[in-house]
Amino acid sequence: MAGSTKPSLPARLHIFAPQWGANISEAAQKLGSVSPTIHTDAVAAYEAAASDHNAVIVLENDGSYDLVELLTRVSGTNPSMPGIVVGKNIPVLAVKHIITLGRWDMLDAPVEHEPLRDALQQICRREDANSDSAAGKCWTVTGSVGGSGATLVAVELAYQFSRREKNNKVCLVDLNFFDGACASYLNCPSNLNQAALTQPADRIDDALLQAFITRHKNGIHLLSAGRSSRMWNSIKPESILKVLEVACNSYDMVIIDMPRWPTPWSNAVVMGSDEVLILSELTVPALHAARHRAEELEDGTDGLANPLIILNRMTKKVFGNAVTVSQAEEAIGRHVFASVSSDWEAALSSVNFGQAVGQTKPGNKISKDVAEIITRLEEGAETVAEPNKARKRA
Repeated sequence: MAGSTKPSLPARLHIFAPQWGANISEAAQKLGSVSPTIHTDAVAAYEAAASDHNAVIVLENDGSYDLVELLTRVSGTNPSMPGIVVGKNIPVLAVKHIITLGRWDMLDAPVEHEPLRDALQQICRREDANSDSAAGKCWTVTGSVGGSGATLVAVELAYQFSRREKNNKVCLVDLNFFDGACASYLNCPSNLNQAALTQPADRIDDALLQAFITRHKNGIHLLSAGRSSRMWNSIKPESILKVLEVACNSYDMVIIDMPRWPTPWSNAVVMGSDEVLILSELTVPALHAARHRAEELEDGTDGLANPLIILNRMTKKVFGNAVTVSQAEEAIGRHVFASVSSDWEAALSSVNFGQAVGQTKPGNKISKDVAEIITRLEEGAETVAEPNKARKRA
């Protein structure tokens, strides 16, 4: 997370930008203390920055070199190197690396000196990209079908993280701009103006983010826009990613409630998330939709995403009629990571009172299962049996 002291600017910029090099150099010179050096190829700029401890590399995404390959090289050999990528239509895999590398940022071209200064201060503030304080964790929750319970689980995840003694600054982000329900579930206003997401990404910072945050009395900070389709086509994917990047640098935990349909930013959000959970009902259509959703996210990220399927509203067997985890796995041909028990009374009280389930009815079955999911994910577990069966064995 960002420190409270204002960082100094780097002494030098090593720039590879065939189209915008002169523009970037001019913007850097206006900062006074920053000396720009333009290189003729990206590798030369990288090697120069790698051997210069007080410098930042600036790369234009012009298609003349493999940006993903270069960022992979940075991740493997010099993850603490600070850098900026300039340009539009940045590949999804490149965005994933930029989000993962704690000291990197993205700027639109042409580059103005004020956004450049802000970006340089931001990446120089992150002294150690590998430390726990460099950036918060990000978990994404999405549903396979409408009404699968993704929003309820996302709210409960955010609530349980907010109750911890440490690492408890939590932001719940609702990316469903058509019919998102996080604000309704928590009975609080949606303060995010969608017009802000139509602006250039370099204008988005923590101060702007905090202006749009809704602070719930249970400790969750909510970032949610009112339901609207008017500005859908104007929302910039890079602005969405910038919002999430700023949130991850300002909060210990970011929980994203993502719509189940594809968006221009879905794959990049998935690539930047530490965990991706797909909630499914126990009907055959919902299970098939969960499989298709998982395959869609895997295909969209070249197989690098690892979405986990969660079965919601599991019930105890009554005369052998209830669907089991093994039956669900057989139906979809995939492993099920975990399941959440059905507790209609607790869920109904939660939405009626505008609270998380664990806040309305402490110790309910849903909260216990969500807590178990958190524990297993943090411990790196792969699969889990049905909750009731697992507890019985224990």
